[in-house]
Amino acid sequence: MPKLIRRSIDEWFARHNPPAQGSILLHNRRLYILPTRFGYLFAFLLLVLFLAAINYENSMAFVLTFMLTALGIVSLWQTHKNLLGLEVTLLAPKPVFNGELCEFEFTLQHHNNCIRYAVGLQYANQTPVYLSIEPGGNAKAILKIQTVKRGQFKPKGLFVFTRYPTGLFHAWGWLRFDCPILVYPKPLDNAVLRETLVEQYQGKTATSTIEGDDFAGLREHRTGESLRHISWKAYAQGKGLLTKTFQGHARPSLWIDWNQISEGSIEDRLSYMTSLVIFAENENQKYGVKLPGITIEQQTGTAHKQACMSAIATFQQIDFDEDFEPAYE
Repeated sequence: MPKLIRRSIDEWFARHNPPAQGSILLHNRRLYILPTRFGYLFAFLLLVLFLAAINYENSMAFVLTFMLTALGIVSLWQTHKNLLGLEVTLLAPKPVFNGELCEFEFTLQHHNNCIRYAVGLQYANQTPVYLSIEPGGNAKAILKIQTVKRGQFKPKGLFVFTRYPTGLFHAWGWLRFDCPILVYPKPLDNAVLRETLVEQYQGKTATSTIEGDDFAGLREHRTGESLRHISWKAYAQGKGLLTKTFQGHARPSLWIDWNQISEGSIEDRLSYMTSLVIFAENENQKYGVKLPGITIEQQTGTAHKQACMSAIATFQQIDFDEDFEPAYE
């Protein structure tokens, strides 16, 4: 289909099916149905058969024509019924790194006593996923979409469709969910970041590792770390395996500053900052992020990490309602 026509059709669907949060119920006004190419061929053959019956005045030909016409009508009703009343729910997608697969997890359920066969879910031009739903039950489907760039996006329109039972008709619903999709920059695989974390503060350097001069505190023991750094006193007190950490001569804190990273492109610098955020959080290091026009004060914790990662991911992004485009082969 030409892109201009396809865009016009998508815009029409968008106007008549506004984005929704949580669940969407497929009622009559949300469902559409048209013949497939086999359905058009079937209708053409019925017309030829009907004209032949008139021409030869053959009563059995009339009976066959009317029986096949009834089959088509029943098929139309059954195909539409296979989607009617389905409730589709999209769970909020988890943030991923650029280049990874973003998982859309859907739950489809209904409340009547018929089985729904061959219900398909398709996002953009991706390969559809098919499932069947038991009477009064629900089914889950996961669509894995390859990410191609960082930022915050909104899902495109999703097609829920079926051609059951005869393949003569194609019934579908066009759904759009209002939920953010966050794609972080891909972190750099830099071995230095896993060994030490350095802060530049007023010309002094601060280092926080499991090696050092001054005792800094305890943190959870990680697999692979040397046993000589374990606090056996804490272990004897029933606190579990804890590793002793030490620090050098400055404050145990970090500023992840855009202006201090001068090498590479914008995306490379953002990837490097992402690596620093991950490392600092894993080390329970107090850190903050400085981007042009954005400053996130030094803190630690999951919420702080998400705020920093989100700020880095959406740096210089103008449209936060941009469609989430999958990778095209």
